[in-house]
Amino acid sequence: MSKPRILILSASTGNGHMSAAFAVAAEAELAGLAVQVIDVLDFSPDGFTTWYRGGYEKLVKDRPAVWGHLYRSSDRPLFNYSFQTGLDYVFTKRIRQVIAEFKPDWVVCTHSLPQPRLVPLRREFGFRMGIVVTDLYVHRMWLRGRPDYFFVPQEWSKKVLMRRLPRIGKHSVVTGIPIHPVFGEIKYERDWSGEKTAIVSSGGIGGGPLIDVVREVRDAGWKVRVVAGRNEEARKSIEATFGDDAGIEVLGHIDQTKMAELMQTSHLLISKPGGLTTFESLASGIPFMVYWPFLIPGQEEGNAQFLKDCGAGIIVTEIQQIESELNYLTDEKLLKMSESAKAQALPDAARKIVEELQRL
Repeated sequence: MSKPRILILSASTGNGHMSAAFAVAAEAELAGLAVQVIDVLDFSPDGFTTWYRGGYEKLVKDRPAVWGHLYRSSDRPLFNYSFQTGLDYVFTKRIRQVIAEFKPDWVVCTHSLPQPRLVPLRREFGFRMGIVVTDLYVHRMWLRGRPDYFFVPQEWSKKVLMRRLPRIGKHSVVTGIPIHPVFGEIKYERDWSGEKTAIVSSGGIGGGPLIDVVREVRDAGWKVRVVAGRNEEARKSIEATFGDDAGIEVLGHIDQTKMAELMQTSHLLISKPGGLTTFESLASGIPFMVYWPFLIPGQEEGNAQFLKDCGAGIIVTEIQQIESELNYLTDEKLLKMSESAKAQALPDAARKIVEELQRL
């Protein structure tokens, strides 16, 4: 197989897109390929970067319904879609200098932001364009720029893609979402018959009613590991609320190795179903309770439904449901959910993507 030069473009909104980019890059380096990862927001004007990154996090935390509306409305070829596409095109022009210097054979996007700008650059530099979709639902933003190839999370995702772009059937492959290899390296064995431990997390941003969820889980007799992410205010508030409760461990921002350890030694994850979190949980074999108020409307709803449909997760919409659902989750039920998760796991997504790039 030939050895293409791969430029991976992403954007640091949330944690998942950049994590997926680095996972693919690590596999490319193992294969002896020339690879570079670029955060496109580092090559955008400061004002646009602040608005794009900060605006996303503020809406997700403080106005999730507004974000959900923007997500759904931009999934149609109407004003919001066209307006955002125009902004993305105008404010990412500096990525040309990266492409001119690196001279890639493939430009791979793990975020849709740079795709409009790549249209004229492809004509100028002759590279091919690959898209790594990081949620199960293939939103219209991922279709921009006439990509050559799509790497999608599941067969369901591929069917969505083919409904939207019938011609793309032969130009897409199911790989899963690229995750760090530590999630697929099972180093611990759970005891399903002993005391139960739940991870409570609302993602890297650390928004949502964490304290209320922790209280419900603790009242149900479970031990709790809270991951507050980058939200230092939330971490301090949880520590102040629960004091020296030995059954509650409070953590801030942790690395992937630590998160993999938590997933492999806990019995349930109560969280928002981000694309990477979903596939990390599958690889780790941990049952998933999607708590709807944590969820990002629109983009994560398909992930939640997938977890429920495949038997690896349940969906809880109200705080008072948590304790009753925990009582319902017997040892046998949790074990069955864990086995369902493992059956859907695709921990080698990054390696598969690199192999496809070489084959193509």
